[in-house]
Amino acid sequence: MGAFKSAVITTKGQALLAKVVAGTCKLEFTKIAVSENTLSGDLASKTGIGTVKQSEKVASVVRQNGANVKVSASFSNETLGAGYYVRNIGLYATDPSDGEILYSISVADESEATADWMPPFNGIGVSSLLVDLVTAVSNASSVEVTVDPSAGATVAQITNLQEQINDVRTFVGYEQDDVYGVEVDFVNKKFTRLAGAENMTAGDDFSALTPWGGRKRCILTNEGVVLAYRGETGYTEAGATTQAITVGDTEYPSGTKVQVMVEQPIFYVKTVPVSGAAANSGRGKQYSKARYYISPTPKTGFKPVGGFKDANGNLQDKIYLAAYEGCVYDSSAGTYCKDDTLVADFATDMLSSIASAKPASGLSQVLTRANARKMANNRGTGWQLSNIFSLSATQWLILVEYASFDAQSKIGKGVSTFTDDGTTNMSVITGATAGVGNGSGIPDGGTDGQCSVSYRGEENLWGNIWTWLDGINIYNTATESTVYVKEFGTMADDTADGYTALGFSAKNGSGYISAFGIDEDLAEVFIPVALAGSSTLPVGDYFWNAYTGWRVARLGGIWDYGSYCGAWCLNWSDTSSYRYRSIGGRLLYVPQTSVAA
Repeated sequence: MGAFKSAVITTKGQALLAKVVAGTCKLEFTKIAVSENTLSGDLASKTGIGTVKQSEKVASVVRQNGANVKVSASFSNETLGAGYYVRNIGLYATDPSDGEILYSISVADESEATADWMPPFNGIGVSSLLVDLVTAVSNASSVEVTVDPSAGATVAQITNLQEQINDVRTFVGYEQDDVYGVEVDFVNKKFTRLAGAENMTAGDDFSALTPWGGRKRCILTNEGVVLAYRGETGYTEAGATTQAITVGDTEYPSGTKVQVMVEQPIFYVKTVPVSGAAANSGRGKQYSKARYYISPTPKTGFKPVGGFKDANGNLQDKIYLAAYEGCVYDSSAGTYCKDDTLVADFATDMLSSIASAKPASGLSQVLTRANARKMANNRGTGWQLSNIFSLSATQWLILVEYASFDAQSKIGKGVSTFTDDGTTNMSVITGATAGVGNGSGIPDGGTDGQCSVSYRGEENLWGNIWTWLDGINIYNTATESTVYVKEFGTMADDTADGYTALGFSAKNGSGYISAFGIDEDLAEVFIPVALAGSSTLPVGDYFWNAYTGWRVARLGGIWDYGSYCGAWCLNWSDTSSYRYRSIGGRLLYVPQTSVAA
């Protein structure tokens, strides 16, 4: 709670206290009221605290010692039409002669911190404020402990005041050098930069900040050792080192197999629903307007963006995203298959991330999601298939950096405007954005729509070829689409065991996304619940979800999908046994050692 000066017992309060000391009455507290008036001067002479914004019955009185008591009341914004700053707190009591009087007054010390903000009700989540006042009473045994039962029940529900106050502050904003945000008005299709991002532009401004600028391509061994970052001696994108590299006390010889990955430092996120409505999907709620905040450091009320937990649920300070779509490493031959002709041995072969390879697909082999997962896991401990949570890390960064969901218009269309031949894997080979490096965009001289695109090191997250997305299972009935997600641990298909069901139904059908569902516990994932948008606004990406039963997810769109593609483009049409010439996979590596705060 904000800083407050010591409580001042009023003149009338002192007179009442004298009667209590004389034994002529008991001290009975009645209510606590709050106002936002700026009060000064002789506080003891005050009989009121200005215009009262809210007033609540005393919920509890606890004797602290012989001369002090703690008086508590709780406030909710559930019926509040306009917000206010909590600048004054008044404690009221009953005088047998004068009736209800102002017993004491506490004034916010705004030289120490900005007064706390109580927001108006947004139609979604209720904000609460618990006020505890410790006041002198001369003789605590003289206090008549009478408590309103309904008020007491409200207090019992409030266990963490500081977290609630921080929730309140999100409606006002954060310090300019602290957090970076964007407000999305899904109804009016408007994006507004917030807090530290207010005067920033995409690119160099964000490169100075760790969540964005800390993303960098590197080469990673199967054991998770970074041998070199892009630009350093020994860096290669060919899948094996061409010279010996020493890291610490270990020398890695020339020919060491390495994967081209994007090192992503951890960051922390918070979604603030400003307004919402019943979900168009039929169950739960959807955002009408929401604020999305990113903090580079831990902060009360923020949570780590998903995907940074190892197999045991330990939080890591970085993860490694595939720079490129996956090809197959033939373990028996000791070579990479760069033309998508190999029928993989899913028990031993490995999903890879290297340049100059056509992404593997289901054209000539049974590359289901489960088999793509097996090949990722075959690389060793910590290696897995890209999932809904690791994806959300990149999605958050795009959203806040560009103040937009439409990555195609802001960064590049990706490989999306070719004419499909109906028979082959038409994806382009990986590595075209090597020159873009850790930046974003398309290569110099490239034709937008027919060349690869990169977002800060991740090539072709959208367009070119679909990629299987793990950590999410969907079960559809004729009327409802239930989404199950899993952040870490063993992944599986066609099951809810070990998964968490989101608190809303996804949208059945197909169309451009216009809103995402609200799940307060898993607010970092973006799941469509309304499909009334366009190719540009408010999201600009397409969604398919048309069949009943268990379904799996793929991401991004392909070479001929045009404006359907995007970083939020999802297709849930497939069963777990499905494979096709236009679907591949991407690697993810989560360390198993260093634990973040």
